[in-house]
Amino acid sequence: MGETVSEYEHLTRKKRERRGNTELATVTDVSVGTRTVVLTARFDWSADEVRFRYDIDEDRDVLKLESLTESVGYDFEQVGFLEGEPIEVTYTDGEWVPSAHAAHVEGGGSAAETFRAELRLLARELARLPNVPRRGIRAVRTASTQQTIIGVILVKKVLIVVLLAWYLL
Repeated sequence: MGETVSEYEHLTRKKRERRGNTELATVTDVSVGTRTVVLTARFDWSADEVRFRYDIDEDRDVLKLESLTESVGYDFEQVGFLEGEPIEVTYTDGEWVPSAHAAHVEGGGSAAETFRAELRLLARELARLPNVPRRGIRAVRTASTQQTIIGVILVKKVLIVVLLAWYLL
């Protein structure tokens, strides 16, 4: 009888683990550490658990976690409240991924979602380096006409060299 249950569970899992299939999973545990957040989820049709690990120091992981918490109706800081909540997950390339991550998965999500996600990442990266843009803007504002012309010529030459290298390689 024990083999019948495991065979049934195995067949059920194979039926549901098709690329693009979407299922509901319930978050059973939320572990918030100093560097990582780990969510454990379980399907009602399987005894196996699915884990989602997020590195808090990685901007892309933070955006994924923000998308997930917002999809359930919470703020990023309320990630602990996800415990007991159902989340939508999609099977892609051998693993279950929260559907809220679609914009952050290569080939997933619409072009607009992906563009917005990448734009948010760029904004976060620029926010970490506030002195670089300010210095660049200040240098452009204080540059003389002659310095501006020399700068434009140098940028053009660098672009030409880059294009030549790209075509030759």
